[in-house]
Amino acid sequence: MNKISLLSFSICLALSGAAYAAPATTSVADLATLTSHGGEVDVVDQWGITLLDNNAFNYSGDVSVKYKTTGSGRGIGISVFNSLMTLGKTTVVVDVDSAPNANADAVTAVRLKNGSVTVGPAGNDKVTAEFGAGSSFTVNGNGSTEITGLDIEAGPYTSAYLIPEMTITLNENTTVTLNRAGNYSVGLYAYISGAKFITKDGLSINLNSDSAATMYGIRAQGIIPSSSAPVSSLPGAEVELNGTTEIHMLNGGTGTAGILAHVTGSKVSAQKAVTVTNVTNNATANLYGLYASGGAIDFADTANLTISGGSASSAAVIASAGGSVALTGANIDVDAGRAFYASGVDSTITGRAAQYTIDGNMLAANGGAINVSMADGSRFNGITSLGATPGTIDLAMDGSQSVWNMSGDSVLSTLSLNNGATLAYAPVAAGGAFTPKTLTVEGNYAGNGGVLTLNTVLGGDGSLTDRLIVNGDVEAGTTKVAVVNVGGTGEQTVDGIKIVEVQGTSIGTFEQQNRIVAGAYDYSVVKGASDENWYLTSKVTPIDPEGPEGPEGPEQPGGESALRPEFGSYLANNYAANTMFLTRLHDRLGETQYTDVLTGEQKVTSMWMRNVGGHTRFRDSSEQLRTKSNRYVLQLGGDLAQWSSDGLDRWHLGAMVGYGNDRSKTVSSVNSRDSKGQTTGYSAGLYGTWYANQADKSGAYLDSWVMYSRFDNKVMGEERETEKYKSRGVTASVEGGYSFKVGENEYKSYWIQPKAQVVWMGVNAKDHYEAAGVDGSRVKVSDDTDGNLMTRLGVRAYMKGHSAIDEGKDREFQPFIEANWIHNTQNYGVKMAGVKNEMSGTKNIGEVKIGVEGQLSKRLNLWGNAAQQVGDKGYSDTSAMVGVKYSF
Repeated sequence: MNKISLLSFSICLALSGAAYAAPATTSVADLATLTSHGGEVDVVDQWGITLLDNNAFNYSGDVSVKYKTTGSGRGIGISVFNSLMTLGKTTVVVDVDSAPNANADAVTAVRLKNGSVTVGPAGNDKVTAEFGAGSSFTVNGNGSTEITGLDIEAGPYTSAYLIPEMTITLNENTTVTLNRAGNYSVGLYAYISGAKFITKDGLSINLNSDSAATMYGIRAQGIIPSSSAPVSSLPGAEVELNGTTEIHMLNGGTGTAGILAHVTGSKVSAQKAVTVTNVTNNATANLYGLYASGGAIDFADTANLTISGGSASSAAVIASAGGSVALTGANIDVDAGRAFYASGVDSTITGRAAQYTIDGNMLAANGGAINVSMADGSRFNGITSLGATPGTIDLAMDGSQSVWNMSGDSVLSTLSLNNGATLAYAPVAAGGAFTPKTLTVEGNYAGNGGVLTLNTVLGGDGSLTDRLIVNGDVEAGTTKVAVVNVGGTGEQTVDGIKIVEVQGTSIGTFEQQNRIVAGAYDYSVVKGASDENWYLTSKVTPIDPEGPEGPEGPEQPGGESALRPEFGSYLANNYAANTMFLTRLHDRLGETQYTDVLTGEQKVTSMWMRNVGGHTRFRDSSEQLRTKSNRYVLQLGGDLAQWSSDGLDRWHLGAMVGYGNDRSKTVSSVNSRDSKGQTTGYSAGLYGTWYANQADKSGAYLDSWVMYSRFDNKVMGEERETEKYKSRGVTASVEGGYSFKVGENEYKSYWIQPKAQVVWMGVNAKDHYEAAGVDGSRVKVSDDTDGNLMTRLGVRAYMKGHSAIDEGKDREFQPFIEANWIHNTQNYGVKMAGVKNEMSGTKNIGEVKIGVEGQLSKRLNLWGNAAQQVGDKGYSDTSAMVGVKYSF
């Protein structure tokens, strides 16, 4: 490989010749064009390469410059004066003397500059340099010297000459590194009057300091206005980032910025993603990611900005002195400072419609303006402020995956939440006290399918709550309101808890997104009766009677609070647990006599089974809740012993077990909310029966039983966690009756049987605490029914017999009809958060039952019946039973 060493400050190279050295104080003009397609050029001394007044210096091979400053030298690795340079892959390393010198205060790896003469390159009004892919530029500083990676010093070197175009082009995978940088060090520095950097994919700029120096990754400098140089006639510098870019700043001091566009006319633009990290161990340093101080920064792709370790005045994006920043999507993470800060008239930060992830605050002051449109999938964690001398912040969020997690009190100019976008007031920290937060919108608020999530102590009118204040109007549209209960136990409200305060007109509406529950009550979102504000109220609010779940029955009186439908589920479970295993003598045994197939003696079967299906309807004591339930019961039993005391009567001792399941649904007539209940249980017990068994089958009977039952219960409220609890207890019964024959013929006899039954019901649930809220509070639910005594008085009319064709075939049937009056000493009740509610209509119940009992053969008996119970206030129960017994 051809290798040429250059050892002088100003050099002349030819393809076929050896290099020669000129005196250090001499410049060589009219350098011949060098075109090479291979080989390397190494410079290993203290001077580097200087190109002066050269039309074209082209070299496609690798170039390596290793340069060290000494004494008072002002070090530059590669200098291009009034020339055009194109190099291949270039490596420049400049080491700054460790002993600082007052005259050695600016060291640069590459400098592009118009010359000290009044004419430019022959036939050219431009100065350019281009470096090949993979180039790297490193300056190792001493902590105090100002150092620069690549520097374009445009503008008039003398007042008589101006170069209109001075450009450095950096190809793919270029790296710029400044170590131990001093104050005002810059990675890429474009200085006024047509200076321009053009970069491609893979640009990496890295700066670090051990002296808390102010540093800039990229700086574009405009013209400071003066009488001799008006801004309109002298444009600023420009940096075009046409590829992916990464800028990393480490341990900089106050003012350190990833990108700075300084003074009017300067501009930094990016076509692809730009990443800036600015990290320091100096907690008092004001750090910046993108800083438009009079200049303009415009990104067409995502900005990834991280600020870590600086002061609270740091900012990921800042616009001041009339500067502007325009973004198209961003991922911003700021430890303690601001995400966006606009200060000063005509200072603007614009976020075009795109996806943003922002961890940091927004501040607009002194006439500065922030306008951000966040597309679906955006997230903003922070607050907004307008400053003592306010600016403006206009924020629009769109899409169901977008959310603003507002961490403290905030103020902005306008807010728009669209298509499911959410404003979520920050939740209460675990174990922390609740401090309500307020968002103030100075102008108009628009909610077009947006969501407002508030923290509220759900209690009475004066309860603590987060709040939205709109000093303008609420524009047309609907906002859903979700409420997180913070320790509220539910109370009856009067006016309600104010959650939205509107100084203008509420054209748009606020509606609850999901259930808002506390204690025994359901809350709803309503507009004030005499103002434009919006409130949370536990009062009953009207619903559309034409709706699919509209109210049944009379309109609810004003002022009544809306009870939770879970009341109905707890009541249904309680009622089912106490009643599903209730039996009567005929339910268990059907016809009480049959003839033993072996001995011919009349006995009672030793094995029986019954299946029951039933449907119950009831209302609660407030008449707000309608409950329907369906049950299934299976019981098995058989005699353990039989005997007689006088040869006519009979005594029976038996055992029985059972399985039952009841499922219910409760719907509120005042808000259409619903709840489902379920109870599944098992029982085991003993029964004893005595029959007088007079010869004509008339006479008395006594029956008693006792059983223990255990149930697993569930309550599944709408949009609530499933509540699980257990209930258990003992139920006992005593029943008696007497059979009178009132007539007979050849094949039939007719009977009347009055009867009575007393049942003690002792199945109950221990106190249950519903799932904890965000603050750990739990709602206590108590079974308020204790030892209900149920009595039944009734009469049964039946016929015994068979048809003529069944004569001698061991078939006998007994159709019957029965009427009963049932009385309960207590209503079944439940307390929720200390509020009691009861099952209505069960104090006095009328029952009619019809059925048939019969013997199909000497071994097999079947029976079945249907019963209807009716109470007041909408109570009813319909059931059907099929029983079978078999003799062995």
